[in-house]
Amino acid sequence: MKILLLNIFLLTGFSVSFAQVNCNVKKAYAFYNVSMPGAQMVDENGNPIRPRANITRFIYVEYSGSKMPDIKAVLYNGVLLDFSVVSVKEKTVSIGDKELNPGMTITAKKGNALLQINLQPFEGKTMPDADCKNIVIKSKLAGKLCKFYVTRETAFATLPRY
Repeated sequence: MKILLLNIFLLTGFSVSFAQVNCNVKKAYAFYNVSMPGAQMVDENGNPIRPRANITRFIYVEYSGSKMPDIKAVLYNGVLLDFSVVSVKEKTVSIGDKELNPGMTITAKKGNALLQINLQPFEGKTMPDADCKNIVIKSKLAGKLCKFYVTRETAFATLPRY
């Protein structure tokens, strides 16, 4: 009888240990676009000012479950960026203009959903350089801090903006 109770106790302990909370971020796709301002700027003395590229960045995150991950921070090469999270209702999204970027679509797997993270630099800071290789998304699920690493960033084309 003691052996039976010991086995039930051990089996219960093992089954609870496997019920850990997993992070629900499954995949992430980082995109950027670089555009240059249209007119050459000059200072008050008429000297040309070197133009800075405008970098637009966003990330699509595929997650499982019905609860959207609580994104806490996004880092590009160790630089913390300001962000806003938008829920995406569609299962398939196109990146940029369909004619300029044929075949650049993301489809969530069955049972998964998508969200979009729009990124901007904090006030007074600059956006990190294009084609970043070290991107970290920090999220929280059921009190557990999760980190998801994105290893590449993909460029997409848009029509010229002035």
